[in-house]
Amino acid sequence: MKILRIAIIIAIVVLTISVIQPKSYAASVSTFDQMKASIDNFLGIGRNGQTGIDAGSLRNVVNPVANILTAIGVVVLVAVTMIMGIKYMFATPEEAAKLKQQLIGLVVAGVVIFGAVAIWKIIYGILNGAGI
Repeated sequence: MKILRIAIIIAIVVLTISVIQPKSYAASVSTFDQMKASIDNFLGIGRNGQTGIDAGSLRNVVNPVANILTAIGVVVLVAVTMIMGIKYMFATPEEAAKLKQQLIGLVVAGVVIFGAVAIWKIIYGILNGAGI
């Protein structure tokens, strides 16, 4: 019975990921080898004594990592929300009150994840517009 629950949860998470993930994002994610080569190239520029980082190279290094971390955060938020929702449906009133308190932490985590993405995009837009 426990294996069936785990299989259902995994199926729901995979389905949720496939629905949430836009097609353009799936096409833009680099492979690990491409990301590693880009990071090694980025680090090599600094080791060779070249100064200055242009916005394009910074975007090429940071964006794939930020996209992966954001996707992981969204998946975790969705999974935890679903689990808490299922627990809430079958909870006693005392357990439901505890779950409501835990929901505050879930909302804060969502705000942090999406706030970090928004702050990064704002900072990048300002620096890219300033020509830095």
